[in-house]
Amino acid sequence: MSAAGARAERQPRRGDARLRRAALLAAVGELLAERGTAFSLADAAGLAGLSTATAYRNFADTDSAVDAFWAELTAELLDAFDRLPAADPIGDIRAVCREWVAQASRWGAAAVHVRSPRGVLARRGAEDPFVGGLYERLARRVEAAIAAGLVPSQDVRFAVLMWITVFDERAVVDLTRTLGWTADRTAGHLTEALLRVLDVRGS
Repeated sequence: MSAAGARAERQPRRGDARLRRAALLAAVGELLAERGTAFSLADAAGLAGLSTATAYRNFADTDSAVDAFWAELTAELLDAFDRLPAADPIGDIRAVCREWVAQASRWGAAAVHVRSPRGVLARRGAEDPFVGGLYERLARRVEAAIAAGLVPSQDVRFAVLMWITVFDERAVVDLTRTLGWTADRTAGHLTEALLRVLDVRGS
């Protein structure tokens, strides 16, 4: 077989492997939302329509699959924040809020089962990659609003902590699943609550 032919054969296989891993992670998210962590890797494989052997080729155990699920969704959230087009400081805050709810309304019911018992600021200090990245992105937007005179000078650490608290995925799940609100309505109400907490001028 030529080198080009070998590459063409390998590429679909790599693509298939990515699809199988994505299917497993989707199954992990569905099982987390339904059962919490009380499921096996074989359960995830069955839900994904894959063999248990395939699941174990991707993950060592259920915990590592859950860790991978969490790592992927948090990376997607931060990447989505980075891709948002810049507007005015308050518009930027609103855009982050909308994106946050849009994503959390999909995976929030699963994410509540992998939360850390430690506080956000403590985890940031301990260099938790996700919390550190989230804090940096939110703090940057709060600081821009302060610098523009759109919100009063305040402790940015407290402001970010309140932002994360208002947009806790449990609140998103309650509003979208328990009350049946749309993601847009949920984002609108939570955003207005945050702007009042920040004491945005004229809100």
